[in-house]
Amino acid sequence: MLEEALSLIEEQGNASFTLREVARRIGVSHAAPYRHFSDKRALMTELAVQASAALGARISAALEGAGGDLRARFLAAGFAYVAFALEHPAPFHVMYSGEVDVDDPRVAAATSHNLGVLLGFIEEAQRAGAFPPGDPWALAVPIWAMHHGLATLAASGALSKAGPAALRNLVDDAHARLLDGLLLATPGPSRA
Repeated sequence: MLEEALSLIEEQGNASFTLREVARRIGVSHAAPYRHFSDKRALMTELAVQASAALGARISAALEGAGGDLRARFLAAGFAYVAFALEHPAPFHVMYSGEVDVDDPRVAAATSHNLGVLLGFIEEAQRAGAFPPGDPWALAVPIWAMHHGLATLAASGALSKAGPAALRNLVDDAHARLLDGLLLATPGPSRA
């Protein structure tokens, strides 16, 4: 059922399917999905939990695989987010769907875990003196927005003309520019 729901989302570009349609496509009675999910929202929530866990694992692996260099880790994590959206557009779409029960404890835990990875990276950079001190959340918002914005553009096809190598360069360049803006420099006069 979950795979068929994702197939429908990929085909339609949205989640306008019904559980009855999923049941029909997998060849079971229209009541069968309700043995596993109370309603479509429950199915979408399960898809979001799975997608969020997969995205978090991908970003964590990218961070670990990039070694100890802050820039390499930042770029690897940013591209991992974009690559996930490109390779798994339906799950990526579901994670941010209004049809997901964001109050479900599993959704909250998955979201918290993924934000924890980002916040952990930021705190590590702050301890190393690379990022400004203060509330890590203030830095997490622009980083997450950059990751998500590039991923959404890539998944929608807006960056498809670039080709794989050029897309990687484009994404890395955008993330590098954000990182350069976040890195602490010698303090100058206040802009206030």
